[in-house]
Parts: sequence; structure tokens; C-alpha cells
Amino acid sequence: MTAATIHCLGLLVLDRIVEVDRLPGHDEKAMVAARRETAGGPARNVAAALAAWGERAVLISAIGDDAAGGLLIDSLGADGLGPEGIAVVGGMATGTTIIIVDATGEKAILIDPVAESVLAGIGRDLMPEPGDVVVANLYHPGAVTAAFAQAAACRAASVIDLELPEIERWGWDAAFETAAGAGLTLTNRQVLSAWTASVGVEGTLEDGAERLARRLAGEGRRACVTLGDLGLVACDAGRIVRVPALPVKARDTTGAGDTFLAAFIHAERLGKSFDDALALASAAAGLFVQSGRPSWPEVELRARPIG
Repeated sequence: MTAATIHCLGLLVLDRIVEVDRLPGHDEKAMVAARRETAGGPARNVAAALAAWGERAVLISAIGDDAAGGLLIDSLGADGLGPEGIAVVGGMATGTTIIIVDATGEKAILIDPVAESVLAGIGRDLMPEPGDVVVANLYHPGAVTAAFAQAAACRAASVIDLELPEIERWGWDAAFETAAGAGLTLTNRQVLSAWTASVGVEGTLEDGAERLARRLAGEGRRACVTLGDLGLVACDAGRIVRVPALPVKARDTTGAGDTFLAAFIHAERLGKSFDDALALASAAAGLFVQSGRPSWPEVELRARPIG
């Protein structure tokens, strides 16, 4: 594995996690069983997982000059990360999320949005080198398009993780246009459900996932739609790949997709094929929701039955 940098673009946020027996429905109440705070955000989760597996990961983000931002900066060292890619924005409130997790590991997330002007500046000074990887866990059309153009100019790989809140903010057309600049697009079941409803796709969930994967992959690119306990459907330049999920008892699904993405990148950096990288990533995500971030030997061991 050659020395290269994986640039992880996205917000570093303070996660306020509340544990309940069940997620409350409309106008319902639930008792809080436990609560905790931790550094979070998809880009941070991806970078921390990569660093734990021996990769050189740099978190490219922005925080405020407040107490929450100070706590997040202080937490980076424990994850094997540094502050060199973090911009401190005067007068800005550091991003926070409230995550409600039930006894089955399912979650609901409340996001405190960050100003568009701050999002637009993330990755502005990005200078990747040949062989690097640029990962966008941030979907701001202008910022990500510019970052991917810079990656292409420097012969660096590019990956985007599309999630529904950002798509709802900027629109489907912008999402597909931005994804067209990435070598790999990852998305999930929530996005799939919203997309199939918007275009009137009929058939099974897996049929819809195949159509979305083909749409995101376009000509000569790759895409993957994760389906939780139903596994995943991926498209590699027109070829469809299906991988089952690792059967586990979920403890907390928060960050499972981020772990999947980090594991896929690490597997390809180790020279694994697209199909094998998907199997390893699926195993890593399953182990993560069961007991937290796994070691890489654990991932390799549990991926063998999937492969």
C-alpha cells in the first residue's frame, strides 16, 4: 500500500446521543434511558475509521470558535487525527446533532444546520496529490464539484456519500450532477425510498436499488446502494453486484454507513477487487452496529462467508 492521503470533507459536529426503549411516534413520549456526548459527523467517522486501520486520513471541516468547537479539536488526537484541515470560523456556532437511539439500534437524527456560506468554503484550499482519495461526506453542489474537479486534475480518486437531508436541501438534479463528478457514489435505503417515490418506480426494493445504482453510476463509474439488513446493490460500469448483509444483532446503527465507506476505501487501497471490497465493507458495517469499530483482521475474518 503506497503512502497517500485520504481527504475527508464534511462537518465535524458534537453528537448528543439519547438512548430510549423505543422511538416515539407522532405526539408520543418516551423515557430517556441514558445520554452521552461524542465527536461526530460522517466525515469524522470515516476519517477516524481509516486512521484506526493505518491510513493517512485528514479531516477537512469547519467549526465555531466556541466551547463545543474546542472540545471537538481536543478529541481529534484520540482518533489519530490532526487539526490541520479544520477551519475555525469566528462567530459561528459549532454544528450539533441530537441522535435518538432505541433498543434495537435504530435511530432518529435532528441536525442543527450550518450556514451555506460555511459549507461552500469546505475544501476550498484542497491540494490532493496523485494517488490520493477525496471523500465528500458533505453535499454542497459548489464545494463538492470544485473539490472533485481538483481531484481529477491531480489524478486523485473521488467518492461521495449522498444522504437525504442534503438532497432535500439542494434537489435531485444537483445531486445527480454532483455525483457525475465522482468515481464512486454511495447512498442508502432512505435515499432510495425517496427517489423511487419521486419517479414512481415499481417492483421490489432490490429492483429499485438496481435502477438507482445504474442511474448514479452512469457511463463508466461506480455506485452502491446500501439496504441495511438486506445487504446492498452496486453497479460497476454497468455490471450489477449484490452482497448480503452480515447477520448481526444491532446495538446502534449510527455511523454504520460511514464505517462501510471507510472499509471499502481501505480494502481498495489494499488492492482488493470491487466485489471483495464490497464484501469487506459489508462485514465492517455489520460488526460496527453490533459492537463498535472492529479491527481489520476481524473484518477480513467475517467477510469470508459473504464473499
